[in-house]
Amino acid sequence: MLLLALPACSSDPEPAPRAVGPVDVPAAAVDDAARTACAELVGGLPDEVDPGVERRPVSGDAELTAAWGDPVVTLECGVPLPDRPEEPVSVNGLVWSVRDIGAGFRWTTTDRAVNVAVEVPDAYPNGAELINPLVAPVTAALPAVTPTATPSP
Repeated sequence: MLLLALPACSSDPEPAPRAVGPVDVPAAAVDDAARTACAELVGGLPDEVDPGVERRPVSGDAELTAAWGDPVVTLECGVPLPDRPEEPVSVNGLVWSVRDIGAGFRWTTTDRAVNVAVEVPDAYPNGAELINPLVAPVTAALPAVTPTATPSP
């Protein structure tokens, strides 16, 4: 009688290890006042934006950028207003323009003296849940302004 020992097979593949290394996040050129406000914001950002979506180091300008999780959620401070703002979305009183960027959504504040953009990949089913923990630090560090109306063509 011949017995063969075969390795056990599973239909559930091993999950890929989560990336924890530095993330390259582009940074806009900003003036000194914006840099100071952005540094205050970045210093006050949470360590986690959702359970398991933890802060990661960034390469480049760490006073203007932040990152969390894998797939990576990124924040860039000091960005211009969107060229074509979408219908405004309010998350706990903070106004955002949310644009589909193909593999996710770009949330850009539209009511701050210095604006912030957060890119949330499609892998996260509800982007607002990841934006919500950012509202308090953004409102604390970046003063509100009244948005100007865009003239109609």
